[in-house]
Amino acid sequence: MRQTLRYGRATYTYGDFDPLQPCQPKPVIEFSSIYAEGKHWQPKPGDRTALLLLRRKMPKQVSFTRAYRGWRASGAQEERELGEGRAFLRWLQRHELGIAWESRDIKLHPYFTQPDAPRHDPADEMAQGMSFAVAPVEIQGKKVKLYLADEDVLRLIHLSYGHEEDFLALVTEYIGQRHQWQMWKAPAPPFVEWLTTHGKKPFFHKGQLGFHLPF
Repeated sequence: MRQTLRYGRATYTYGDFDPLQPCQPKPVIEFSSIYAEGKHWQPKPGDRTALLLLRRKMPKQVSFTRAYRGWRASGAQEERELGEGRAFLRWLQRHELGIAWESRDIKLHPYFTQPDAPRHDPADEMAQGMSFAVAPVEIQGKKVKLYLADEDVLRLIHLSYGHEEDFLALVTEYIGQRHQWQMWKAPAPPFVEWLTTHGKKPFFHKGQLGFHLPF
């Protein structure tokens, strides 16, 4: 299924993705369709729940298809109250199940499959548990790296309002401001709070943000 994303007045789909154009790469993750209970389903748990599903590690694991079919066969309880993703996750928790993921189960937004997408060094202790990697920026002749928790990156990608500005330009401005706050011995707000307080919304050029699947 073609997923629409928007930047300014232009409308794109995954199939129309142009790596030379800035974008908001959402949804980050799409799941393969599954035939269950006599019909085809297109699971859409949302990016936040999708990451929770991908990270879930349990001694007992089943395939994504088997798990989803089992949930649907059980009546997909709580879907109306919690939404598809959270209800499916709750069912997995109740049955103490994890998912043995395969590459065919998911599709990343093509923004994140470009060869120049940044990645964390596996030996980087500060990046442990982080799925997203931000390209370093140059401040006063030095390369500086900003580390952002997955939840913060998802907030940035899904921002629906604000003046659109280049992502790395915002990172550079923020880090420069942090140096000033340190000189003043003033508390520094987290990047996302600083950005939203100033009414700004990032757009992403190729090579600025990377994503690494946790399996």
